[in-house]
Amino acid sequence: MKIILVDPHVCTRWQYADRSPFEFGNIPILAEDLQRNGQIEPAIIRLSKNPKAKYEIIAGSRRWKACLEAGIELKATLLDIDDEEASIIQIKENQGLDICDYSKGIYYDKLLADNKITQDKLAQNINISRQKLQHFLSFSKVPQVIWDTVGNMSKVSYRTASTIYTLSQKGEHVIHILINLAEEIRKGIGCTKLENLVNQILLGDEPEQIQEIALPSGATIGTWKNNTLKLVKNIHIKKDDFLQHIISFFESPTN
Repeated sequence: MKIILVDPHVCTRWQYADRSPFEFGNIPILAEDLQRNGQIEPAIIRLSKNPKAKYEIIAGSRRWKACLEAGIELKATLLDIDDEEASIIQIKENQGLDICDYSKGIYYDKLLADNKITQDKLAQNINISRQKLQHFLSFSKVPQVIWDTVGNMSKVSYRTASTIYTLSQKGEHVIHILINLAEEIRKGIGCTKLENLVNQILLGDEPEQIQEIALPSGATIGTWKNNTLKLVKNIHIKKDDFLQHIISFFESPTN
C-alpha cells in the first residue's frame, strides 16, 4: 500500500471514530515527538463524502491531531473502502491500543444503529460473545445525565455499565442515587460493589457505621450497625427477660 503525505487541515475524523475526547492523551507532547522523530506509523484514510473535508481519518486520530498541533503533514495510507470495511479496519487497528470500554461501547452502538455491520459480524471481528457485546452496548443505554455527571468514563468497565443500566431502569430515584455516586463510578467501582451500595442506600442503611455496645466494666456485649443489634457470641442472657425489656422500652410513653 502506498503511503502519501496530506495536509491535516483537509482531513476530518470519521463519524464512527471510537476514541472518546477524554482519552486522546497529551497531544502537544505527541506533536513534539513527531517534529523531533517523525511519524513512524501512517494513519489510514479514505476520500471523504463531507464537502468540507477531502479525507476521513479511519485510524490514527491522535497522529492527525498531533500533526495539526505541530503544523506538519500527515503520513497516511489512502484506501478505497466502504463503511463496513472501515469499521473492521478500525477495530483491528485499535485492538492493541488502550481504548476504554466506554469508547468501544459507544462506537459499537453507532455502527449497529446505522446498519454499518451486523451484530454477528461485529462480535466475530472483536472476538467476543453476543452476550458480552450486549454488555458493551449498555453504555449507550445508560441515561446521559449519569455520564454527564461522571464526566470521564475511562475506568468504567462494560460489566459496571451493564449494572448501571439495569439499576437505572428502576426509576428516577435510583438514577438520582447513581448520579450521587458519580465519583465512585468515575474511579472504577466494580459492578457488585456498586449494586450493593445502591441497595444499601435504598434500604436507608449507612454503610460502615458500627457502634460497639460495652458495659461499664469495658466488656463488649454487641454491636449496633445499620439499625441492627448484634450480640456477641457466648453471651449468657435470659431470652424471655431480655425480650420483655425490649417490649417495655418501646411501650414506654417517652419512646
